Amino acid sequence: MRRHSQPAELRSVLIMGFGNIAQALSPLLRQCFAQMPVHVIDERMAPDQVAVAQAHGFGWQQARIEAHNHEALLTPWVGPGALVLNLATSIDSLTVLSWAQARGAWYLDTCIDPWAYQDGELADGANTNYRMRAAVIDRQQAQRAATVPMPTAVVAHGANPGMVSIFVKEALLHMARLHLPVRAAPVGRREWALLAETLGVRVIQVSERDTQFSPQARAAGEFQNTWSVDGFVAEALQPVEMGWGTHEVHGPWAQRVHGHAQGDRSGVYAEQLGVHTRVKTFTPLAGEVRGWLISHNEAFSIAAWLTLQHGDQVHYRPTVYYAYHPCDQAADSLQLLADGSRDAVTHTRVLKDELVDGVDELGVLLLSDRYPACWYGSQLSLARARELAPHNNATSLQVVGSIMGAVHWLLQNPMAGIVESEDLDHTVLMHHAAPYWEPLVVRHFGWHPRGGQASQDAGRWCLDQFLD
Repeated sequence: MRRHSQPAELRSVLIMGFGNIAQALSPLLRQCFAQMPVHVIDERMAPDQVAVAQAHGFGWQQARIEAHNHEALLTPWVGPGALVLNLATSIDSLTVLSWAQARGAWYLDTCIDPWAYQDGELADGANTNYRMRAAVIDRQQAQRAATVPMPTAVVAHGANPGMVSIFVKEALLHMARLHLPVRAAPVGRREWALLAETLGVRVIQVSERDTQFSPQARAAGEFQNTWSVDGFVAEALQPVEMGWGTHEVHGPWAQRVHGHAQGDRSGVYAEQLGVHTRVKTFTPLAGEVRGWLISHNEAFSIAAWLTLQHGDQVHYRPTVYYAYHPCDQAADSLQLLADGSRDAVTHTRVLKDELVDGVDELGVLLLSDRYPACWYGSQLSLARARELAPHNNATSLQVVGSIMGAVHWLLQNPMAGIVESEDLDHTVLMHHAAPYWEPLVVRHFGWHPRGGQASQDAGRWCLDQFLD
């Protein structure tokens, strides 16, 4: 994406939410911006949170940010030269980013959130990430049509959604170098989509296996995870969602999914919760993995980025979705959601200091009908994460490293308006974020979820083949 105006200077940072990710970001933020005024607002601000804030010289405030009070709470800290980091759950992204832009401030979040999730709601697509993204994209298009430069607002940019979109570009380039004649790197959305089509990419899985573990047993009613429990629970209790490929007309699930009347129509959903949907994926360290199909924003942003159209007719689009196996203690905790609600969850724990070993293997798996599969991603270990930054495990460092990469891009492009991860220059993101994700690996191999029983017809790469 071309640079928008001259690089800018950051004057202050406001962090909404001071949970695991915000605390993990603190040492990186202070290392990069040593004297920067930083203020945090969280509804809890327990002693451990206060200790981290004070250790890094952050101001702090205990308050619950809601629709009726967000302007009053945020106004003292937000103006030109300020960056609003929305790292909370259930703070409406579109409301806050629009308000921040109107005050001349920049904005970044790691997912597009509403004021409140509708746990377990399946009907009408109201509880889908697609619907939330579509509202943001509508605002983006309206701003671009007005041709009035607006402060940059980076939406849905953490590890995933976020850095995985950068990895898709890296994987496509690796495949092109291996299989195609020498060519210049793609420029712009259409050239990236043409490259994916030329490579025969049918399926893109955001493929993750987290093996970090703690020796402490999970208590009855306790939900454990290596990142936000509230965030993961909300996702697991949403309908399954996918970016929907043009080849999917051949599979039985084509009769089960529902499209959307609004937006770019890149995604679909089924009336089935993520917690109830198992899907096969593959990572280089873990091999074949039986994970969960979890609704995520990148399923649509990547699918939309790689869509080719002739007029109103979609000619090419891959299927894209998140195939996730969390750490074993989080996987065990999912049984608490079996009835489609969080009622059985009595308390929560984000695993950080309790962890003793493991790797968060997170990448993208590109599956082609012409060439071997390509997996590109991170094999960051808990031990390396702790060497690089305090207050982190492997999962959180991947998220906050990606945030820091986006902050650098934002300051180089301060008047870009609303942007998604796919809009960012992947070379800038790799330069600034990759050190926090290493080791980064690329692997090419043959794999199909049905093994030797895989069909050889047009349905070979349909979603049905991957569901377990």
